[in-house]
Amino acid sequence: MCKLVESSRSREAETTLTLRKGNIMNKSFRKMAWLSLLVLTFALPVLAQTPVIENGQPDELRGVTKVFIGIDAQQREVVVREIKKQLPNLEIVSTPDESDIHLLFSLKETRDGRIEAVGTVVKLIDANRARALYSFKSELSPIYELHSAKNYAIERMLPLTFARGFVSAYKKANG
Repeated sequence: MCKLVESSRSREAETTLTLRKGNIMNKSFRKMAWLSLLVLTFALPVLAQTPVIENGQPDELRGVTKVFIGIDAQQREVVVREIKKQLPNLEIVSTPDESDIHLLFSLKETRDGRIEAVGTVVKLIDANRARALYSFKSELSPIYELHSAKNYAIERMLPLTFARGFVSAYKKANG
């Protein structure tokens, strides 16, 4: 009887040791699960804040009276001048909150030395939705010898071309 009790106790001790070792493993999995849950808890609201960009039509420019221009200072000057000249009734506002639409324009240099210009006219629907009403994309070939011509085209002509495209789409939408 004594041997039987001893052997059952030794089995219990082995089982207890195995469970304890397994608990260490379970604790690390639990910690990883909690950490993952914590990361997801903070990441999901950030992901939810990314606005959905829908495709709109230039016709949606009808009735727009206020525009915000989110562009680099030198390029902004070119775009503002052209819009004021062609569309004197369109009000250019200083903050995005006041506007009906946003004009966005940027330049970036590609790996092969080309300059890529991208412009978009966006209408905010609500906090998480926006509609792209007009898009512009142009590339400028690398001009290594004529730096002054390259700078002029980059700083003046590409934003001017974007502004003229917007003006044309606006006039077409508003008759």
